[in-house]
Amino acid sequence: MAAESLSYPWWLRITHWFNFFFIILLFRSGYEIIMTHPKFYWNDDATPGDEWLRVGDEERSTDFDKEVIDGEDIWAAEDEIDPPSALISLPGRDAVGMGRHWHFWGALGWTICGALYVGALFVSGEWTRLVPTSLDIFPQAANALASYAQLQIPHAAGYNALQQLTYFSVIFILSPVMILTGIFQAPAFRAHFPDWFGANRQLNRSIHLIGFVAFNVFLFGHVALVAAHGFWSEMGKIVLGSSAASTDLTIALTVLGVAIVFGFAAFATWISLKRPYLTQTALEIGVDPLLRKLFQRVSSVDDDDRAFESEFARVNGKPPRNDEYRRHYEDDFEEWTISVDGLVENELELSNEELREMNKQEYIARHDCIQGWTYYAQWGGVPLSAIIDRCEPTEDAEWLVFWTLDEKWEYSEDGEFEEPDPEVPDFYYEAIRLTKAEEPRTMLAYEMNGGDLPVAHGAPYRLRIESQLGYKMAKWVTRIEFVEDFDDIGKGNGGWRDDVLHYYPNSADI
Repeated sequence: MAAESLSYPWWLRITHWFNFFFIILLFRSGYEIIMTHPKFYWNDDATPGDEWLRVGDEERSTDFDKEVIDGEDIWAAEDEIDPPSALISLPGRDAVGMGRHWHFWGALGWTICGALYVGALFVSGEWTRLVPTSLDIFPQAANALASYAQLQIPHAAGYNALQQLTYFSVIFILSPVMILTGIFQAPAFRAHFPDWFGANRQLNRSIHLIGFVAFNVFLFGHVALVAAHGFWSEMGKIVLGSSAASTDLTIALTVLGVAIVFGFAAFATWISLKRPYLTQTALEIGVDPLLRKLFQRVSSVDDDDRAFESEFARVNGKPPRNDEYRRHYEDDFEEWTISVDGLVENELELSNEELREMNKQEYIARHDCIQGWTYYAQWGGVPLSAIIDRCEPTEDAEWLVFWTLDEKWEYSEDGEFEEPDPEVPDFYYEAIRLTKAEEPRTMLAYEMNGGDLPVAHGAPYRLRIESQLGYKMAKWVTRIEFVEDFDDIGKGNGGWRDDVLHYYPNSADI
């Protein structure tokens, strides 16, 4: 086939297929993330009832009182999850941590592919295919739309005005909006640039969803128009570069390409669900070192703390139901102590009285959950650095393990983890780096919004870390152990969620 007869250059055809591949990854993993918290707001208070879009169950009770301890169920963020099917999402079955990893790699590949396409578009001079050069395109596009509405195909050399305007909008407007709102949702971006648009995570999340819907509309509309213009002749252009290409060869290569894309999609789901540790480790290659280098030192958000807290603060996890915690609750936690041991020069047994005599720290900050919801709260408590100074960790100490009285009953009784895993400790635990614990706004919190810390939020003591996502902030803390590593604790992944739910990376830095 002579080069002159090619309608589409080779680089356009190659990037088109890679774009299709990465779009499938993004759509499926994005749907996984959406259904983890299928509610959308315009501000970071994320107050139930204020959402402009809600998918899933109606609201449950938000009363946190003695009923919690007496065995009554309470409403929590987990109740808002609408686990998606693995046939649609990646990987499916409420695996938001893994979904985020797939989404990151999909976004990275899609962005690189798009940058190469746009670069080649301008270098080759093919940009005139897409970029309008006259305002006449708008009435011409309206005429083309009217033709389609009458089930007629507009006549044009190359793209008609409606096609050109649509492709231009998707590539040069919608795509940048999706990239930017994806970046702006990252709490790390907000920490670095608090005065930018990243200051409002929920606004960016909502715009990102609208863009997601727009991309889906475009995708289905695009396929429909390809069919209307003559499916196999149009596929001949994008597969072999010419509408006059062999139909049989076009069909064979198209089927092969689609089979490869969806075959990998099925494999990605299978390997994620059947071999979660292997998949998680593979997906973290190159990602975690990059995140640590860029965001590890982000410890606070200067000049962005509000003067008031949100009127509602979501609960993540259900309060303990064991007898030991019940006794402490009925005694107003007066006998509660926190042990500090492990690789330290001075082991401590800190009582309520001792902890409250230490210097108190207070600040209002945004709480970011991996599910996507946020709220502002005022926290008061003991800076962890003060406890570290008192116990004097040895040179070998690199991690702090926070042990709690949280037996995770909602999984052991009512959830899918009915059989206790002998390799996993009976109570919830989380590990954080010593450098993370020494950050200025890492604390053991015992107050919230000007009052005692509520039971549902971790009373009497919970970990509060300014620079990590919420699932690392252990509640109902009873012991702090300093260790060199956590390889021999549980399954060696650095936390209960990491060990049991598989899909949560140890690094939760924002």
